[in-house]
Amino acid sequence: MKKYLFTILILIIYSVSSFPQSLESGAFGAPVFKYSKFVGQSALIAGVKAGWIINKRIVLGAGYYVLSSDVNSGFTDTHYSQNLLLDFNYGGLEFEYLLLYESKFNISVDMLLGSGGLSFHLKDINKGYSNRNLLVWEPGLNFETTIYEWLHADAGISYRMISSYIPVYDISKNDLEGMNFLLTLKFGSY
Repeated sequence: MKKYLFTILILIIYSVSSFPQSLESGAFGAPVFKYSKFVGQSALIAGVKAGWIINKRIVLGAGYYVLSSDVNSGFTDTHYSQNLLLDFNYGGLEFEYLLLYESKFNISVDMLLGSGGLSFHLKDINKGYSNRNLLVWEPGLNFETTIYEWLHADAGISYRMISSYIPVYDISKNDLEGMNFLLTLKFGSY
């Protein structure tokens, strides 16, 4: 992790040192859809993010994401005779570096550093079980195209990593970590 943080720090220093006299900036807001796997099951994660783009290269922002699919934990509540479903959400600061910022097609690397929550529930009964707080780190690679000056579409991959997790209901750390395939629509001018 130190290697990745050091690389990002070098990119930020390089970008700041190459700022022109007049600083260009912009901003965007974006819905984000991620396809991933939890406990070996396909799942959709939906979220939003926003960012401030400095000098057309560095993005400082924040995002929040929620597991939108029903994911079965494999653990049965014997009283209700139902399997517990996962509730998972996370969010935090997002940093992105745009590599080909002057082109209609762009490549960027990004990283989310944040926290999240894991809990369990029954499908039709308003009863929660065993909340867990997590630290989340998610580096990614995106390919972006400009559709209109105010609309950009990203397709990318990222890898969700979890720390500070204490296993519950036989759900391991590996059941929560994994590759994401994502689609982002950025609304804003930059």
